[in-house]
Amino acid sequence: MAKILIIDDDKQICSVVSEGLRRQGYEVTTASNGEEGLVAAAAMTPDLILCDLDMPGLNGQEVVSALRRDGRLGEIPVIFLSACMDRDQIRRSMNLGGDDFITKPAPWLEILAAVNARLERRQKQLQKMDQQVETAAKIFVGMIHDLNQGDTEVRWLADTVMETADQQNRIIQRVHESLTASHSSVTGSLSVPSRPDSVLVKDSQRQQLLKLSEVKALMADGEYSNIYWGKDQRLMFRKPLKQWVVELPSEQFIRVHRQAIVNLAFLDFVDKDSDGRLQIHLREFKQVIPISQRETPRFNRCLKQYQTR
Repeated sequence: MAKILIIDDDKQICSVVSEGLRRQGYEVTTASNGEEGLVAAAAMTPDLILCDLDMPGLNGQEVVSALRRDGRLGEIPVIFLSACMDRDQIRRSMNLGGDDFITKPAPWLEILAAVNARLERRQKQLQKMDQQVETAAKIFVGMIHDLNQGDTEVRWLADTVMETADQQNRIIQRVHESLTASHSSVTGSLSVPSRPDSVLVKDSQRQQLLKLSEVKALMADGEYSNIYWGKDQRLMFRKPLKQWVVELPSEQFIRVHRQAIVNLAFLDFVDKDSDGRLQIHLREFKQVIPISQRETPRFNRCLKQYQTR
């Protein structure tokens, strides 16, 4: 059952459209303004959003801009449903990331047709993405078979280009599933962890599966993160630091301030700057990373636990 979010400050529109969509078998959630809409979108991850353009607080354009900056919600199709007749305004709205524009009042059948068309198109896009991921996963597992390796230390993957962060996450998950399914046919013993021990990183020339144990630090850059490993090797990854905090092993990767996570395995020493604040030096890493006062107690506690392992 497809999930649809309606964001509109007009209660009558919300009521009529949501009731009609529910009768068609859709799961519908409504929000009365842009702020509520973004919270609802993050909570439910809808398959489609119907959004009014002119609302108090965040308007429809600002809502779509916020969605498109979010790595998890950025691909959700959005249909603007608005009484606006200004062609320049409509064009600006579509350029910001809208997928369709319906002028209200609109016939119910026109709304339903637009919803069905966008959901069908989205389903085809997801199916195509799954096929690409499935192909890449099979290539990866085949490489392990050919190399007769009993672990996941292969450092590179096929030249298939993963276009979005969502595709990268899907391929990591699919590879783990494929490795588990083919466990009995691989020479040696495969140990597939409950959480990925690698991350797929890429630039314009190549992509490779980088083991998390080799990552020295992650530095925030808006919704992106810079990943550092090896000697002066760095790549930008579309994932905010707050998401890495949840995914990385907390006993080894410590957030030392809002802009940085460090791998304790590469800790060289800790000293103080001229103002008496703690700062971290990592092995073969040029940047000196400060520790915020807020994170200092937790860092000291985690460091002590890590050293006694």
